[in-house]
Amino acid sequence: MENKNTDILYQYGLETIKTGRCRGAVAAYTDEGIFLIRAFSGNVKRLELEEKLLDIISQTNKIYTDNIIRNEAGELISEDEAGKKFIVRKWYNATDCDLKNHSHIIRAVKALALLHNIMNENSINDVHSDDKLVKEFDRHNMELKRARNYIRSKRKKNEFELMIIGSFDEFFADGEEVCRLADMIHIEELIKNEIKNKRMMHGAYNYHNVLFVEEKGRTDVLVTNFDRVRCGVQIRDLYDFMRKVLEKNSWDIKLGNEIIEEYLKVRTVSEQELQYLRLKLKYPEKYWKLLNHYYNNNKAWIPDKDIEKLKQVIMQHEKRLAFVNSVKI
Repeated sequence: MENKNTDILYQYGLETIKTGRCRGAVAAYTDEGIFLIRAFSGNVKRLELEEKLLDIISQTNKIYTDNIIRNEAGELISEDEAGKKFIVRKWYNATDCDLKNHSHIIRAVKALALLHNIMNENSINDVHSDDKLVKEFDRHNMELKRARNYIRSKRKKNEFELMIIGSFDEFFADGEEVCRLADMIHIEELIKNEIKNKRMMHGAYNYHNVLFVEEKGRTDVLVTNFDRVRCGVQIRDLYDFMRKVLEKNSWDIKLGNEIIEEYLKVRTVSEQELQYLRLKLKYPEKYWKLLNHYYNNNKAWIPDKDIEKLKQVIMQHEKRLAFVNSVKI
């Protein structure tokens, strides 16, 4: 299968030296570098927008990206003899982002702020807007209540469900307070304005999509997977990254505040956007995700990993709120 896939590279004037597997794709090593060959079944127009954005980012020479390569016919998408579609991306020898590595965390945050600055300086038309953000907190609270009501109606409850009943009021109170504060400081207005002004966000900025490339005696940041780029509140990207980092580091107050400080050194942020970040940190998102996943999937069998995740969320609840109350914004 890999040999079949690498035959695609002849359409790019490239010859494969060796191959391997990387991130669900075939990695082809050539005289001109490493390329990832991946099956494609998405939207062509969306792919064209992604190509344009990645080219803009690459031209700054400040952040590495997994640029999409056009074949010798000038096409983004190539087909094999069976008509199966593929895209080819530039790739690098890179190491994963380690959430226990302080340097990795800080460099990833600085790269994000830099990425947002680049996006703000180079607007792109027709980027999808994330309108779901506008009523996000209200919608999540409704979904929390729906799951809780379902669990209440059950006569026999499993371990996961009993933990939900025992912890729900405390977490839901956080959700209600966030909704109240969001109304007070007009967060919906901020979100609508950011969408109107076409503020682009990565949409999936987490440690899986940040890597480190060592070339020519220096280390640079590689940001990948821009397929979820959309218009919205940019600092949500910082929240997405922070939440994962802080969950892995027991909501370390010093680390969390340093992350915010490093981001603000690179990008100027409005007071309202900072308030949005605080609300996102306060909202019990991981708790909501676990309940929503439970409610929308097979309730007869709860994966052990979901039970362990719920235990961790409950255990870290006080630490998370202590961090939120300490945030220096």
